Amino acid sequence: MATEISGRNFEVTHEIRDLLQKKLSKVEEKLFDDVIDVRVVLQVEKYRNICEIIIVGKDHDVKTIQESDASMPDAINAAVDHVKRQAQKNRKKIRDHRNGRSKTSAPAVEWAVQVLDPDRLAEKTDDNGPRIIKTSNLSIRPMSIEHAALLLDDSKNEFIVFRDVDTDKVSVIYKRRDNNLGLIAPEF
Repeated sequence: MATEISGRNFEVTHEIRDLLQKKLSKVEEKLFDDVIDVRVVLQVEKYRNICEIIIVGKDHDVKTIQESDASMPDAINAAVDHVKRQAQKNRKKIRDHRNGRSKTSAPAVEWAVQVLDPDRLAEKTDDNGPRIIKTSNLSIRPMSIEHAALLLDDSKNEFIVFRDVDTDKVSVIYKRRDNNLGLIAPEF
């Protein structure tokens, strides 16, 4: 694939051209299936060396602009490294999408929740530890926090486990002793 290299307020030397072609050919071989177009614009503004790389591929496009105060090869290296990271990330997304794996494709339907009865916990057991008294299966439905709060007010339960529609994370809303509601939202 031919690479179009142009300079703005910068003369593109043979060394710079060879450096770009060598680095970009490695990136194209490893991370792109079919490259349609590669454009590189090298620019100097006062003391800043700016390298802009645009790679148009069959499956995805990558664009980056990196700058360096030191030299143009530093800006080129930073831009090529950024292109590599973007291309790897895009390839992983495409591969996961094609294989049918998605972040939201496998929602949890039921979880086993173990409920301990406080009266029976005080009884002596062989190992003096808490025992599981009752196990329940709860369905986790997607809903907003407001909807979960309304359901909790209308129910006799002390908590509701739900999937937050805004964050797509499993959360728990519960009744507090001061008659207010509390929310447990995980951080991943």
